[in-house]
Amino acid sequence: MRRIRFNILRILSLTALSLMMPSLAQADAPGLQIRPLQYEDKLVPGHVKTGFIEVANPGDSVLSIHSSVRGFRQTGTDGSLEFFDDADLAAGIKVDLTDFVVGPREAIRVSFNVDPAKLPPGGIYAAIFFRTVSPVQAPQSSYVSQSANIGTLLELTNGPAGLNFGSITKVDLKFWQFGQGLMGSLNYKNTDTSPQPHGFKPALTVQVLPWGFAPILRTGLVLPGTTRQFRIIRSGSYFGFLPVIVTDSDTHHTALKWIFACTGWWQWVMLVLIFASGFVLIAQIFKNFKRKPRLKSRRSIDGLSPKR
Repeated sequence: MRRIRFNILRILSLTALSLMMPSLAQADAPGLQIRPLQYEDKLVPGHVKTGFIEVANPGDSVLSIHSSVRGFRQTGTDGSLEFFDDADLAAGIKVDLTDFVVGPREAIRVSFNVDPAKLPPGGIYAAIFFRTVSPVQAPQSSYVSQSANIGTLLELTNGPAGLNFGSITKVDLKFWQFGQGLMGSLNYKNTDTSPQPHGFKPALTVQVLPWGFAPILRTGLVLPGTTRQFRIIRSGSYFGFLPVIVTDSDTHHTALKWIFACTGWWQWVMLVLIFASGFVLIAQIFKNFKRKPRLKSRRSIDGLSPKR
């Protein structure tokens, strides 16, 4: 009984302590929101381009923010990005606010200028990052602040855009296709080796003969010299030994893959046919078993009647 009273008193004391010192019990993690997350444009020689990014603070505390410009490149076939410092990009892309403060539930419109003369020709791939800077806390405070770091991707073309050069390096479709449609993947490589290489989103179509409809495949940005993998999803009912043709609309390069498909409502048709065939087979076997003649005794065969 004494132990129960002691535990109750201990819980009450801890609850009162947390109410008296809320700064010790909880800490507001800084939040940060920006838009747009992606910025695409074509630069005109001799004209400085101006863009805007809205930086918002949805939280209840003041945020100190630092902005920076970095380049990015793609790593792996899934389109993952790797960021790096680049002096040319930092010189050609200037943000008007480097260190600034955003109040609680406030938003600030930050502008940036892009000077084509200070950037290399071709594709320009950079990111404008906004990072929260931890405020200075009192020595006796146990407040643990966190840092948020988000950015806007810039996909720019400096000068006239050239042709898109790429190739389908691999089509991965399993031979047996079941389910609600066709599923697989393909690898696409940006082979642009011109003096002004640029990235692009390949325009790929997937056609299943004898159906003439060839929908556009959903793709993403492929930077020069990199390879990306894209999923092939073609819903519908298909049956038989079929050719699947993937076409690059820019280069007219095609890749062919043969499959055997039984998808959509064709699966139910085949299932009904299998059950019906099995039922007919079992019925025929049972019928033949009933019609099978009985073997007569040897006495009846020899014309002798059994003794009584």
